[in-house]
Amino acid sequence: MDIQRLRELARLADLADVGIAPCTQEPHSENLRAWLDAGYAGSMAWLERDPQTRVDIRRRFPWARSLIVAIAPYQTPRLAPPAAAPGARDSRLLRFVSRYARGNDYHDVVLARMKQLAQYLKAEVGENSADGELLVHAYVDTGPVLERQAAQSAGLGWLGKNGLVMNSTHGSWFFVGVLVTSLELEPTSNDVASCGTCRACHPACPTNAFVSPGVLDARRCISYLTIEHKGPIDRELRRGIGEWLFGCDLCQTACPFDAKVEPANDEQLGGVGPGMEMSLVDLLRIDEAEFRARFRRSPLWRPRREGMVRNALMVVANGEHRDCLPAVRERLSDESPVVREAASWCLAELGDVPGDAPGDAPGDAPGDGPADGTSAAALTRALAHEPEEWVRAAMAEDLRRIV
Repeated sequence: MDIQRLRELARLADLADVGIAPCTQEPHSENLRAWLDAGYAGSMAWLERDPQTRVDIRRRFPWARSLIVAIAPYQTPRLAPPAAAPGARDSRLLRFVSRYARGNDYHDVVLARMKQLAQYLKAEVGENSADGELLVHAYVDTGPVLERQAAQSAGLGWLGKNGLVMNSTHGSWFFVGVLVTSLELEPTSNDVASCGTCRACHPACPTNAFVSPGVLDARRCISYLTIEHKGPIDRELRRGIGEWLFGCDLCQTACPFDAKVEPANDEQLGGVGPGMEMSLVDLLRIDEAEFRARFRRSPLWRPRREGMVRNALMVVANGEHRDCLPAVRERLSDESPVVREAASWCLAELGDVPGDAPGDAPGDAPGDGPADGTSAAALTRALAHEPEEWVRAAMAEDLRRIV
């Protein structure tokens, strides 16, 4: 099968472009090992498991002969202002979420398209190829494949200095899907473009996550911290996270290639999900059952409720969303110690401001502590009842900062 016919089939499956890569990405083996050895993967332990399979997928699928790599753009139009009173702040979640995650879960959408491409492929060449039974297996950001490197090998772009695949038409605003196949296909030529001397993405990162061109220390990356990292986030990094609730687009929006990309107009990937209209206050007050109901089929499910409420507390502090103060004080008695500590930090960052309710934490009677109705009073009460030693230490420090 020639590449032109394969591209026609990809477009039928709602994929923008496709290329063919070899099963092995051996030239990237040394870089992967060095990156892992440096600890840049953070707590993403699955990346450490059998890295050689990531370099050569034939270790998992001995029948594999080629990788069919496809891209699905998701660039979204500029956000429209909300229908609100003049001067009112827009606190909808979509304001604080990376563009790729505002709609449906891309894993589900793109995987369905990759499987459709596989069906078209089987219909085209038959269930059996010259090499025997036609075997395929699809991955979208879930398998032991170096997707970015495979996309580069398939001629779909070059590896940018921000570590993302850059495509001359779609910039870096696209998802990558990989179809492992038993078909022996000729690899497509590489895209020879590059970032040149541009390094606009590096100074755009407020947490200084870039170690060198194309090398990212995930432990300092806003996307990693707000999505993959479990537990409390290092206090030294919290201010740098700014108002990013989930993910981050800064190293993309700073890129001149990305700035020229037109919206993809793909409702499945570039639309806005119903959960995105929720406010920060509502997210702070969400319980486990409602969180599951709203976000189970959304990318925002990955950090779970604990991670998302933790992130929301950082957004409130960094964006000075003082209208959220009553909800923040309520989180001092949250069932999660991670959330309780984040609420304490948030209150200390905002400073002591009288609240809207006399009892700052659920179950507390007014008048139990100093300056009732303030963050200091709420923290004093929470500290008296806090069972976790590390959270008590954080609350004590935050209380000293307030008073």
